[in-house]
Amino acid sequence: MAKRQRGSTRPGQRSPTKSMTGRPTAATSPAPPPQRPTGTLTDEELARAADIEARIVAEERQASASLARGRDRRRSGAVEMPARGRGRAVSTLAVVAADEYLYVQRDLRRIAIVFIGIFAILFAAFIVSQIAGIGRVV
Repeated sequence: MAKRQRGSTRPGQRSPTKSMTGRPTAATSPAPPPQRPTGTLTDEELARAADIEARIVAEERQASASLARGRDRRRSGAVEMPARGRGRAVSTLAVVAADEYLYVQRDLRRIAIVFIGIFAILFAAFIVSQIAGIGRVV
C-alpha cells in the first residue's frame, strides 16, 4: 500500500477548494433581527406559549386521573400505596415515581424476608451445634 502524501485526499473525500466562494460575505449574510422592546411578545410567541401551556395542563390532568385511579385501586385492595398529603400539586413525574416506589417497596420487603430466613437458619445451626457438641475443644 502506498504511503499517503501531504495534501492528498482520501477515497470518498473532496479535495480542498482554493476559492473564497464558500465563505459568506457581509452582503450575503442575513440581516439582524429587528429590535423590539424587551417586555413585548409577538403573536407567534403568544400562540406558542398558549400551546405549551395547554399541553402542560393536559399532562397534569392525565396525571391527576392516573393518581385517582391508583387511589380507587388502593381502596379496593388491589394496590398498596403510602398515604400522601393532599396539599401537594401532582405532576407526571410524581405519578411515575409512585409506581416505581411500589416496585422498590416490594423488593425491599423480599430482601428483608430473605435476610430474616438466612439469619434464622444460621441461628438454628448454631443451636444444633451447641447441643450436639460439634466444634468444642476438649
